[in-house]
Amino acid sequence: MCGIAGWYGLVPSNGQQPTMQRMLQAIVHRGPDDDGTFFEPGVGLGMRRLSIIDLATGHQPMSNEDGTVWTVFNGEIYNYHELRKDLLSRGHQFRTKCDTEVIVHGFEEWGDAFLEKLNGMFGLALWDSRRRRLLLARDPFGVKPLYYRLTADGLFFASEIKPLLAADKLRPSVDSEALDLYLTFRFVPSPRTMFEGVFKLRPGHKLTSCDAGVQVERFAPATPRLEVVRSERAGIEAVRCALEAAVRRQMLSDVPIGALLSGGVDSATVVALMTKHTGERVRTFTIGFADGGSANELDDARATAKYFGTEHHELVLSNLDFQRMFDDVVRALEEPIATPSTLPLHVVCALARSHVKVVLTGQGADEPAAGYHRYLGERYGWMYRSVPSSVRSRLISPIVETLPRQERLKRAVRSLGIVDPAERFTNVYSLFPEELKRALTGRPSAEDRATEVVQYWRHGIENRNSMVQMAWVDARLSLADDLLICADKMSMACGIEARVPFLDLEYMNLAENLPSDVRIRGLRRKYILKKACSRWIPDFILRRPKRGFDTPIDSWFRSEVSSAVRETLLASNSICDLLFDRRTIGQMLDHHRTGRQDYRRQLFGLWILEKWHATFVRSDVTAHRRSVSALPLPVETTRST
Repeated sequence: MCGIAGWYGLVPSNGQQPTMQRMLQAIVHRGPDDDGTFFEPGVGLGMRRLSIIDLATGHQPMSNEDGTVWTVFNGEIYNYHELRKDLLSRGHQFRTKCDTEVIVHGFEEWGDAFLEKLNGMFGLALWDSRRRRLLLARDPFGVKPLYYRLTADGLFFASEIKPLLAADKLRPSVDSEALDLYLTFRFVPSPRTMFEGVFKLRPGHKLTSCDAGVQVERFAPATPRLEVVRSERAGIEAVRCALEAAVRRQMLSDVPIGALLSGGVDSATVVALMTKHTGERVRTFTIGFADGGSANELDDARATAKYFGTEHHELVLSNLDFQRMFDDVVRALEEPIATPSTLPLHVVCALARSHVKVVLTGQGADEPAAGYHRYLGERYGWMYRSVPSSVRSRLISPIVETLPRQERLKRAVRSLGIVDPAERFTNVYSLFPEELKRALTGRPSAEDRATEVVQYWRHGIENRNSMVQMAWVDARLSLADDLLICADKMSMACGIEARVPFLDLEYMNLAENLPSDVRIRGLRRKYILKKACSRWIPDFILRRPKRGFDTPIDSWFRSEVSSAVRETLLASNSICDLLFDRRTIGQMLDHHRTGRQDYRRQLFGLWILEKWHATFVRSDVTAHRRSVSALPLPVETTRST
């Protein structure tokens, strides 16, 4: 695990080392253990390493035997033992026991097709000096990000955005199309970022750069195969075997390892399987909230930890902690992503880093298993669309819109009546409904652009069940460019590696191809996954309602934090004041504070956009060097269960 950076272009020889130093200094938090560089005329590769596997000989950049192929690599390849054995049988010679070396020999043997053989999380760069060709690639589900920028001097790339800004001291500016997409999705979908001219590689895609130019292609499968489940029992057993193998693979480490634990089934399953496959007590880490109400999972997490006998550690956050740490979290996040769980995710990673160097998480379970409420709506939405449109438009919609708060219900009613799946999915995701967005911006939004983003991932699966389509899109869109980006940035800001067993390639090849009727049975979401997990998880955990890694921003935005949000959004030098209607923002603040409407998602989206703009556009980004992990944290509680 590390951070990588480099270029293919015209950086003069006397400027290579200073340029690389600026880029690597911007990601020193990703790799505090080691660094390395490689230069040839027209190319530079650099890395900062967090040593996890083969601590002694895993130095990067790494080459093949004759030094004609070089790579820098961020991530882990979980099937590298099998690939190494195969390559040895084909005559390749290895100098290390590190997964990185599999990349250079795999490329020698199979060319770019080696990417399809990698079961892991990765953002990698590979230089083929014989063909003078640079290859960049991001793993199929986007667990690891990879950014790039094309300039007059060539192509620059990095694991984060800050190195690209530092490479030629770019003055950041806002991408207007990305801003419109952000107001729909609450994040900027690949390949765009909020920075004009800075792009991120889509999940499962590769970029090649050579004298002939730059080309981006997809290497991961574009369509799922249809898995024939012979019986429910056979399907459950297949899920069990694949999931257990995934956790066992991802426990491979030469350093201490633990788990992030919420109150739900997914992280409990990971802890259960870790407990089964280790001879030591698993170390678990949880974050709670003072006066968090329904968002607080401390008691549930404690009960899970007690059941599995873990060494449990926890912290409690207040709304003052939220305000105190928010700016630094935005700086580490780099992109405006309106996901409130980002702050507690950072804090729990900082807590874990004081005890371990690797954590396993439950992220990625909900998408293929249909764990979110929107999957119920998609599975049974045909019933709502069977109601005459006149009844829906004249009776149901007006009544629902007059209800106080009920934001999720309103979004469902606005969406479920739409016939076209891509347009319907876009409306389900929408942060700002069309009417509110028009009031905010003073112009119609470009919803066709957002629909095109969804359609890109639907292409080739339009004839599949619509709920299966939604799950497929989610795993490559909202999961990759929202939740996984947050997890990568928050964990790496603390110098810790976060792994996601539910996104193991072999497990996902099975889970994503199961029919919809075993993902949702009646009103039971995650039906087959919970059946499979019942072998390891007791009923009192399986029966808990899903809450996710929630944050009590609703109550915070209606109490002390409210004045800070208002002051930030309505400041005379704010981006919101420059681009949006002040009156509309003021009404949103008032209606949310009084409980007339629930605007927590929209207000949080505007607030993090404002904080991002103040950090990266209005101010000098090079002045912000303080590590987020250096912040003082609340007092930790350790529970030996």
